[in-house]
Amino acid sequence: MRAVMQGYGGWIVFLALMATLLGTSCSSVSDEQAVTADGKAKMQTVKYASRFSIMKRDDGCTLVKVLSPEGTDIGIDYAYLLVPHDRSVPEDRGTAAVVRIPLKRVTCENGFHVSLIEMLDCFDAIAGVSGKRRIGQDRVHKMIDSGALPVTGYMRGLNMETLVKIDPDLAFVNVTSASSDIFEKMMAYGLRPGFFCASLEEHPLGALEWIKFMGAFFEKDSLAASIFEKQEQAYLDVQKTAEHLTRKPSVITGYSRKGAWSIMGSSRWFVTMLEHAGSEYLFRGQETDRGHILSHEVAMDAGMKADFWVNTHFRVTDLDGLLEIDERYRLFSSVKKGMVYNNNNYRFENGRNRFWDSGMVEPHVLLADLITIFHPEVLPDHTLKYYRRLEKR
Repeated sequence: MRAVMQGYGGWIVFLALMATLLGTSCSSVSDEQAVTADGKAKMQTVKYASRFSIMKRDDGCTLVKVLSPEGTDIGIDYAYLLVPHDRSVPEDRGTAAVVRIPLKRVTCENGFHVSLIEMLDCFDAIAGVSGKRRIGQDRVHKMIDSGALPVTGYMRGLNMETLVKIDPDLAFVNVTSASSDIFEKMMAYGLRPGFFCASLEEHPLGALEWIKFMGAFFEKDSLAASIFEKQEQAYLDVQKTAEHLTRKPSVITGYSRKGAWSIMGSSRWFVTMLEHAGSEYLFRGQETDRGHILSHEVAMDAGMKADFWVNTHFRVTDLDGLLEIDERYRLFSSVKKGMVYNNNNYRFENGRNRFWDSGMVEPHVLLADLITIFHPEVLPDHTLKYYRRLEKR
């Protein structure tokens, strides 16, 4: 298995890092362990993202580091040394795992991975996907149906036999703050995970900036930077339209689930976006690191006060469907006033929501939608793209 043979020293350290995920301790990988002998290296600009860094070495290789959390307190650094196929592996690679670039075969766990790779014009490198549940692109669904694209499953349902058969250069896996032994299992089968932590970023542009992370692995750095700069400016332009607002309506997100309240659809970057849209998020600062679950009592109390409710259950398309989940929603101020909006207005042909697959690569549109919901006078010509107002049947 080539994934095992390349960068063997890095994999030994990776096993130690996985021990950290299981509750033991180890030291993190330092930048100095994989820079050039004279210490010369150039840090690439990462403006908003805090979960990865990119350092260009003088020998043509690139050091990429990922900070991924376990629970709320522990963070581990994992390093990849990206070595072009036409270059030899440097002796001073330190403990970083060696990855040959550009990547030729990868697997993707979610639609955001696919969207970024498509934007970099590297779709043909996708050799497998988790399945239809987490990926909505019609092109991917058609390839799955035709048998042209293997399905790997994800998390506990990950099919190791299929992954081993695909033998990807890197298997992109979404990392959350929830505990999982999936990375250790992948290692046991000689597979190389591509840690992807965009959902943990604090800023919407920080999540999008992971296109630079992808770009480094596909030798598309310039293209990635160009795409990001364009989207960054578009987002900042929209954000400026709401900076003068002093009235900030209150808002909640999520829905009742098994006696608790799930805010799974409200990543940290989305909470920041709510603030950029001129609203007050009533769950700000609540514990979200253990499955994004809140106390049902706390959530219901906030629901009765909140002016708006966004990102309800992903299947809900009208108020009647919402009330079928829980009749107590009638007590919510947002329901009484008809100020409930769901982020499932824009879908693929197969019916899957585009919000997570394509919405995250155009955050300026998401922000414009939210500003229009909370402050319709600010962008009077904007038509909601990703959001719909829930009305009675």
